[in-house]
Amino acid sequence: MTGMLLYCSLALMVLTVLSNRYWRRQLAQSRVAAAKLKGKADDLAVELTEISNEYTKLAQAEADMERRVTKAEQEMQAALIDLDNKRVAPLERYFVFERVDPRPGRFWEAAVRYTPAGVNLLDAGDHRGWTGVRRYLLVADTEREVRDRIGSRFPRKAGFEVIEVAACRLNGLVVNRISELSTFRRPGRPEEEEEGGRTTRRPAPAPARG
Repeated sequence: MTGMLLYCSLALMVLTVLSNRYWRRQLAQSRVAAAKLKGKADDLAVELTEISNEYTKLAQAEADMERRVTKAEQEMQAALIDLDNKRVAPLERYFVFERVDPRPGRFWEAAVRYTPAGVNLLDAGDHRGWTGVRRYLLVADTEREVRDRIGSRFPRKAGFEVIEVAACRLNGLVVNRISELSTFRRPGRPEEEEEGGRTTRRPAPAPARG
């Protein structure tokens, strides 16, 4: 009987040791798995943060793009309204005062009115008048130079009057000392331009004979 009890005690002891080792191994594996899961969770948290930042940037970019699109639509609408107004508005003509090579200065516009009433035929001379007001474009340094040049061509005694001189309101007019870079330049014939681009070679003089 005592031997049986000892045998049972020994068996229980062995089972306890084996069970303890088994559960310890399971606990170690569980800790390793938990550490791996924690690492994956940390990586996912980092990726989620990056995705959130990217989403915030994209949302801001989309908002900026919407504002730009709205602004562009408003500008386009304003441009269309301006275009319709310009189509309905009367045409405003500009006359070129002189067609010469570009000179230094800035573009001016001068409004000249012709009043034929009370003008003698001798004072009128060869000047041909017009009806209403004409705006002439010319290049000069100062307003006084503009008035002097306009007055020399259209004198007051012939019925002409300069009613306004102002800086040119047209866009894109450029004065440059280089003729090809200026907005207005005297056009040349194609054959002259071709001859200007070629270098003419002169024949060498014949050697003198003794």
